[in-house]
Amino acid sequence: MDRRQFMVGSLGAGSLLMLPPLARSSTPAYTLPFINAQDMAPLERLSAFGGSSVIEGDVHDEAHEIFWNKEGYLLKKGGIPQSSSQYDVIIVGGGMAGLSAAYNLRGLKVLLLEGQPRLGGNSKSQQSGKSFTSQGAAYLAAFEPGDEFDQLYTDIGVKRLLRNTGSEAEPVTMNGKLIPDFWSGATDPSRSADFKRAHDILRDVFENKLPELPLWDNSASMRTYLNSLDQMTFTNWLKREIGNVHPHVMELITLYCWSSFGGSPAELSAAQGLYFFASDTQGGANVLPGGNGRVAHAMYEKMKTRGNVTFRSNAFAIDVRSLNGKAQVCFKNESGVLETATAKKCIVASPKKVAKFVVDKLSAGQHKAMDDIDYRAYLVANIFLNKKVASPGYDVYSLQGSNPTNDYEDSKKRCMADMLFADWASKDNVDQTILTLYLPLPYDMAQQYLFVDGLYEKYKDRVKTSIAPHLSNMGLSWSNVQGMRLVRYGHSVPLAKAGQIANGTFERASADIDGCIFFANQDNWGNPCFETSYGSALQAARKAR
Repeated sequence: MDRRQFMVGSLGAGSLLMLPPLARSSTPAYTLPFINAQDMAPLERLSAFGGSSVIEGDVHDEAHEIFWNKEGYLLKKGGIPQSSSQYDVIIVGGGMAGLSAAYNLRGLKVLLLEGQPRLGGNSKSQQSGKSFTSQGAAYLAAFEPGDEFDQLYTDIGVKRLLRNTGSEAEPVTMNGKLIPDFWSGATDPSRSADFKRAHDILRDVFENKLPELPLWDNSASMRTYLNSLDQMTFTNWLKREIGNVHPHVMELITLYCWSSFGGSPAELSAAQGLYFFASDTQGGANVLPGGNGRVAHAMYEKMKTRGNVTFRSNAFAIDVRSLNGKAQVCFKNESGVLETATAKKCIVASPKKVAKFVVDKLSAGQHKAMDDIDYRAYLVANIFLNKKVASPGYDVYSLQGSNPTNDYEDSKKRCMADMLFADWASKDNVDQTILTLYLPLPYDMAQQYLFVDGLYEKYKDRVKTSIAPHLSNMGLSWSNVQGMRLVRYGHSVPLAKAGQIANGTFERASADIDGCIFFANQDNWGNPCFETSYGSALQAARKAR
């Protein structure tokens, strides 16, 4: 079974909770001026090939003021205005889950609200000439002919662009030196048997014991198996099943967990860790020039031709509530003025870290479940070279020969976990090479450091140091770097902690409200990938029809 496959036809309804409404003010409605839709597109076309000293991604705004004192903020703004527009469905959040929900609501009148300037969440892309870069997520799971993802990629026109990384094809580097065949024990030939044993056990998991995530079909036997794995950490599973894991194998697994989950294998659920690592290292994945942002952009362009979705960027949702059997959404528009819209249904596609403040009168149990989900931050650095370099593979992990023991200190010293040869996806059909570096922050409270003065300069220095041996082994140096573009994400990765599937945290956090408010996000299962975002969005869209 390939990673992240599921039978979406079995998606069912969730539980319903009743929420009492609050009074509204009589502030006059605001009429929206014309918006240039191209400005909010997930794919940004750059005017020139090169870097920027402006940090992209999450922006510092008044969100914290609003969240920590929502009632006071609304009072200062004159209260919630009367509704000025009505829709079939309102979607809060224009990341991958929000776009996916809108895409699956064709034929209905839909309003999509995104608080940031551009749609796509952490799935955005940039283009300069023939070159595409990912500004965040950059992996798609393999799919079967005719399944939902095959149909999606065909419909939005990206299937012909997909390239599969292949089974076991990805190299690593050891102190900058390329190692094409890691699992043969090339980094430590005297202990090659340890690499083979770990490889064979992971292969057996992939072929015979892979947990199904997300679990949409309510299979009792799979849920029992999933829960049993989820209740132990990935580290403890590795010790139990493999025993004495070679330090280089453990280092690769740690870097993979940092990059994919924002956490260490000692924190992560064995179910979540195995689901990703066994599949990606044993089964390969599909990739696109520009990463997952190309999917987000293609969906957006397709929806523009349908004409049933009104897209609003810089439209920050403040209050979502059930009111007389309908959903009411109050948001701050791009002019800083409060607006209110009403719909038959609402899909909240923002992370639960945001939803717990926005959705009014959550039950104590649902609020606690949302509060129990942790999130991690990361940065992405795209390095623009003045030369073309042949791509040895797609995603190359940067090993140093020892397993990190302190997530905070070691992630700072290493800076990057892995490096994409961005042009591999386009078969190097470019004039100059771009390298995409993932800079994980695998510890709590890292978000507070993302908006400090001098962040770009600090990370430029760290990137320069960490990439130096890699450039040297390509016959290059920092003088060949034409520029760097840095992207930050503060709360984009839900931490897949051990035990939270088994104890029902994610399901309680994502429970439907009053039959008119639904949730769609990768944190519906704490499973940070496109397929979970899309699946949860499809489930919510079916309920919202």
